[in-house]
Amino acid sequence: MASFIEDYALLSDMNTGALVSRAGSIDWFCAPRFDSRAVFAALLGEREHGRWLLAPLESVNPAPVEEVRTERSYRENTFILQTVWFVGDASVRVTEFMPLSGGTTIVRNVEGLTGEVTIYHELAMRFDYGKTVPWVTRYEGTSSDGSPDPDAAMLVGMAGPHALVFRGDSVPEGDPESKAETFTVSAGQSYTFALSYFASNHNPPAPVDYATALTYTQDQWSEWSDLYTAPEEETEPQATGADTAGADMTGADMTGADTANPEEISAVRSVPEFQEDATESLKTSSILLESGSNTSSLEVDEETYRELAQTAATPLAVPTEESHREEADARYREARLRSLLVLRALISRETGALVASATTSLPEVIGGKRNHDFRFTWLRDVAMAMDVTLTHGHERETAQLRNWILRALANNPRQIHAVYGLAGEKDDMERRLALPGYEGSQPVRSGNGSGDQFQGDALGQVLVTFANLREQGVAEDHLSWPIQKALLNAATERIGETDRSMWEIYGEPSTYTHSQAMLWAAFDAGVSAVRDYGMDGDAATWEACRDTVAEDILTRGYNEALGCFVSTYGGSSVDASLLQLPQIGLVAWDDARMLATVKRIEETIQHVSGMIYRYDNSDSHDGFEGQDNPHFISTLWLAEQYIRSGREADGRALLNLVLDCANDLGLMSSEYDFAHERLTGNFPQALAHISLIRVVEALGL
Repeated sequence: MASFIEDYALLSDMNTGALVSRAGSIDWFCAPRFDSRAVFAALLGEREHGRWLLAPLESVNPAPVEEVRTERSYRENTFILQTVWFVGDASVRVTEFMPLSGGTTIVRNVEGLTGEVTIYHELAMRFDYGKTVPWVTRYEGTSSDGSPDPDAAMLVGMAGPHALVFRGDSVPEGDPESKAETFTVSAGQSYTFALSYFASNHNPPAPVDYATALTYTQDQWSEWSDLYTAPEEETEPQATGADTAGADMTGADMTGADTANPEEISAVRSVPEFQEDATESLKTSSILLESGSNTSSLEVDEETYRELAQTAATPLAVPTEESHREEADARYREARLRSLLVLRALISRETGALVASATTSLPEVIGGKRNHDFRFTWLRDVAMAMDVTLTHGHERETAQLRNWILRALANNPRQIHAVYGLAGEKDDMERRLALPGYEGSQPVRSGNGSGDQFQGDALGQVLVTFANLREQGVAEDHLSWPIQKALLNAATERIGETDRSMWEIYGEPSTYTHSQAMLWAAFDAGVSAVRDYGMDGDAATWEACRDTVAEDILTRGYNEALGCFVSTYGGSSVDASLLQLPQIGLVAWDDARMLATVKRIEETIQHVSGMIYRYDNSDSHDGFEGQDNPHFISTLWLAEQYIRSGREADGRALLNLVLDCANDLGLMSSEYDFAHERLTGNFPQALAHISLIRVVEALGL
């Protein structure tokens, strides 16, 4: 049975990823790309669907005779995972990573720290999500003189086009099903194992030198992490997306000054309590100095005594309001850095695509049917990622994402899709996999059927992001502006069109306010490109379209009786996508209508914890029965709204809640189940981490 989602850590080589559990089992690994068929699929099934387990024998024994516990962390600013296993008084450290030096390899090293630990090692090679068992052959190694060399032995598993090669300091016998073995590691000993994927019509790749690969991989991750230096002082936060000053919604008074008046937080402990401690300390000092017990040789003059007394009377350092804020800010900066690393880990260095998640079919509700394949690339995710990568100094990755978008849209910008394959290909075929599912959650899917949906927000987000790039000095080229013009001209035919929203609701299509607002942002970006940056284009037509959409939003996407924006034209419900309206500059963060919308969100779709749902599904209008779990992305949008509209304390509280719900390595899935205190949904989730970065930016950190 798979571990809890929060018990997994991500390993990445920036082309694919592997999930390793706290129990020491790699239960998910697709090779050679994120969207390839899984080599290890025990995450969605059982051990026979493929896994690689490396852990102390006592932890595998259902009735361990020794106390076993673990401590794990990534090496600073990397995706090199280190897990220390404590078995009684003995301990070992397991270091595992995917080298960034090329190829598709997982490296695992076991190092004895104290005492002696017996390690259980099980390797079950599979292909095609566990459906295909390879033919496994053991090859004995030879030394330079032709004599046998056990240290150079390897296992090769082969089936059709796929092949794996396993090398290590202890190589099991070839077994097509699986081969478990045990070996003992004493303090000072070290065992290294490597599993590499390769095309079966090629020779196996050369062995990986552990020390060299480890150093290079660590340097590469660290170099990427060091590119951004936060500004010493941040000016008042501004709305991203379209220029707020020019986004007047055709004179409808939809903008306003962006105010952010931070609310103070109270100190945890008062000074008087510490002063009492200090007074007691002074009394103790006096007693020691005046007593006749073993103090005859201690000469203390009057001046020294006064200094000691003054020191004792000085209150101890207290955790002031400022120190609490500094501690919280440090936590936020660390979370932002890990989130930036997650983005880099999920960006394919081969194609430049950002995969939404490394997994498929992890359920949003355990045992439910909200199980989707997120190993694809959504235009909105890429566009939002570009905003944060460029802001944080990652120009190369921004260029990769930008070029991927242009290649994907070159498919046919007049028939834009919501989701594409990692190479920019169109793939709207959804298949069912013959796997039991995570904790029995069915169906298990490969492919994403939402690819052929039109989602107005995706088109708008792309054009908003390109507008942001222009504002930051990124020049257009022979391809980028012509494609944007084609998108704008296509958008003129989409005004008022129904869709299934950014949430890809399975129910009946509607005209969603958020989708139309993103069209508004697209037209506004086009007008700005022509009038402010001298690009060629039909600014007059785009401006007229912008004004038409604005009027529609005011009359149909705004409910006068409720005094707030609503999810669909003429409707009365709200959803979390409305929190993006100020992000694109449609309204000010503190506009009365936006604040009323936030209040309505709090009243109708906020969980008792403070996190929010994407929408209210009490009527099952999304095609699924029941409500899903509170949503990380939506909650982080609400946190940003709080901060930028002057409710900083509320925003910080919500951010703290999200960080508390993330796993111990700072990774987030899509949702959180408070009833069972578990992460749910695909993992880790790129857009959740993008949204977290935005919240920290809103704090000016």
